[in-house]
Amino acid sequence: MSKKNKPKEDNDLGREIIIGLNSKKEMDKPPKKKKKKTKQKKEEKIVQINENRQKNKKKKKRKGKLKKVLKFLLKILIIIAIITGIILFLFVSPVFSIQEITVIGAEEITESVYKAMSGIEIGDNIFSITKSNIILEIKKEPYVETVEIKSVYPNKIEINIVERKISYLAQQNERYFFLDKHGYILETNLAPLDYLIIKGCTTDFENLNEGDRIDEKDLGKFNDLIKIVDGISNNGIEAKLNSIDISNDDNYVLEFLDEKKTVMFGDTKDLSAKMTWIDFIMKQNQNESGIIYLNLEPVYFSPREG
Repeated sequence: MSKKNKPKEDNDLGREIIIGLNSKKEMDKPPKKKKKKTKQKKEEKIVQINENRQKNKKKKKRKGKLKKVLKFLLKILIIIAIITGIILFLFVSPVFSIQEITVIGAEEITESVYKAMSGIEIGDNIFSITKSNIILEIKKEPYVETVEIKSVYPNKIEINIVERKISYLAQQNERYFFLDKHGYILETNLAPLDYLIIKGCTTDFENLNEGDRIDEKDLGKFNDLIKIVDGISNNGIEAKLNSIDISNDDNYVLEFLDEKKTVMFGDTKDLSAKMTWIDFIMKQNQNESGIIYLNLEPVYFSPREG
């Protein structure tokens, strides 16, 4: 081998040694983890960013809700203020001071009495009156059946009354009790008026007050009473009926004093036929005192002796 070739071999050997050393060093080093760490950091950053975003969204939602609540409360306060202002205006303004009180339907009781019972005064605010209390107060009057209080804005009050009417008199212990057709006691008097007298009531009138109603037992007979009275009127019977004895609902007893006749009416069956008989017998036996028996068959008239 020539000298010229030796240095070349030495160089190659040196290179090999260097290459070997480098590769060995590389093999002794632990594997790199840089990539994993960077991935974890990136993921953590993404998570944190998402969390921050969520927090910001929640904050914005809370702020939004708070704004909505505040706006709603503000609207409520404005509405309350407006309503309060309107109420104050209605109750304070002289425009709504009552200038006129009218009563409609007063016949048995005077208008002045109804006005006094209402407690309403000229100058009162139209919105300050309590209608329910006024109605209760006026209905204490026995003659009053129904009451309606009507506000005619801006400054008038109308009191509408439906009164009960005297239909019958009930006599007991030398006193007369004035009744309407529904059995309500309207008043008492020592002298009779020109009304139909009801006899034979089981009601103890002495223990009742004006405005009270008669007993159920008597009240049940009032339906028959109305049928009889309406039947006489509707069938053109000119004779005046003075009294009815209702003690026996199987045989009502009618008195026609001007005709000097008593009618044993029976019950209210065959009402129309009985009215025809009354009219016929009275015309056939004018100016003759006697008893008409409609509760027996055949129907007949029995003159009184003397």
